[in-house]
Amino acid sequence: MTTDGGAKIRKAFEVAKEVTIGKMIVSISPTGPFLQRFASFVDLVIYDIYREATFYVPDGNTISGITIWNAPDMRAFIAGSNTYLESLDISQCALDRLPQTLPLMTRLQRVSLTWCKLTVLRLDNLTANQNLKILILSYNQIELLIPVSRQSARMLSIETLFLAGNLLERLDMALFVAMPLLSELYMTDNHIVTLDVSAPIVLPNFSSLYLGYNKIVSLDLRNLTLPKLETFSFGPNALTRMPILPRLMPKFNYLSLSANNLTQLDMSYFRPYPNLQKIYITSNQITTVRASSPVRLPLVHLVLSNNKITTFNITGWDMLNITMVLLDGNQLSVVPPVFDRYPKVNLYMDRNPLSCDALVPFKDRLKNEQLQKEQKYSYSKCTTTSSIQVDETKKVCCDK
Repeated sequence: MTTDGGAKIRKAFEVAKEVTIGKMIVSISPTGPFLQRFASFVDLVIYDIYREATFYVPDGNTISGITIWNAPDMRAFIAGSNTYLESLDISQCALDRLPQTLPLMTRLQRVSLTWCKLTVLRLDNLTANQNLKILILSYNQIELLIPVSRQSARMLSIETLFLAGNLLERLDMALFVAMPLLSELYMTDNHIVTLDVSAPIVLPNFSSLYLGYNKIVSLDLRNLTLPKLETFSFGPNALTRMPILPRLMPKFNYLSLSANNLTQLDMSYFRPYPNLQKIYITSNQITTVRASSPVRLPLVHLVLSNNKITTFNITGWDMLNITMVLLDGNQLSVVPPVFDRYPKVNLYMDRNPLSCDALVPFKDRLKNEQLQKEQKYSYSKCTTTSSIQVDETKKVCCDK
């Protein structure tokens, strides 16, 4: 760019919609006035490696998207007034706070600052960006979330918020009351021990909450009203009892509590949720599954792999839509009587101490693989003490 590089790039854009520059050397900075020159013939710029300490977007720049993949020395992002920039993506940088000039970029719809050094998120800093729908601040060092101040009295337009991979230890869901459009919240891979709802709040558009890979011991969300909630994902964590969830969630259909410390499962717990279709509670310490009182659900998938289940009692269950039950990796010595009530269900029972005698009555189910239990080709060896032949080519491994 110090000689005739600009002319070469302009000529390249005359014949191509996309131009890749392997290495560029400029006399001052590859931003500022230089970026202004680019704006006449590009809508989006991507920097694979940016080596300067400051990135500057001039007043009135017309580029709509800026992406910077690797900027280890960038400590400041400065922008002038701008009504064109819609997306800003920066990763692997040295920024320790949100850029102070974000409010000047009034059309921003997406901001992503990942693998940088942010330590605090002040929601007041985003109230001027009323078009901002997606905010991604994953894998920073955020320890504190500061809610919108009462003096501001402005709502945020954020619909999707990613805060995965930070250092948060406490989370109060009440701070999201300033985000009435919030639909998806990703808080995985933090250090969260306590999750509170300090005041009753309504999140009218909230559909998905992901809290896995934290250290949450108990969970009480009864102060939340979530009319559009569809997905709760709470694993892995350290829950020892089922979470207290909001009662009225007419669209709730997916729950994951995998990799916690639950020991019992009472299916009656799910009675308030008439549209719940998928339950995943794998890798806990559950020994008993039952219904303490009759329960009716449109359940399709029940996945309880890798627990310590010795008792699986379906008395009181009314789940006519169920097609798959995974009980692999448990301690069951008999096949639960699920086929009597649900003849089309697929039952997975690998890695359970089932005797051959317990499996013989289910030979047809084993043959059509509706019941699965350590199935092998006839010529293969079993690690168990015996096996039963189910057809000319297949056998099932079991113990005498």
